[in-house]
Amino acid sequence: MTRSEVQQRIAALSEEIRRYPTPIARCDEQLAALIEERSQLLAELAGAPGCAPEGVWANDGGRAP
Repeated sequence: MTRSEVQQRIAALSEEIRRYPTPIARCDEQLAALIEERSQLLAELAGAPGCAPEGVWANDGGRAP
């Protein structure tokens, strides 16, 4: 998935969670699965590595290490 697709999926999951019918039982597996998927996508988005400083420098015309 691209970053944009991940962000769109997170938005869709958040909306689905917001509109989830109440009352919510503690054993509700569907809601737990939605929350878990959203958590994993948020972690993926937060941990997505960018270019290391050496890579940025090399791609901007500097010498590669």
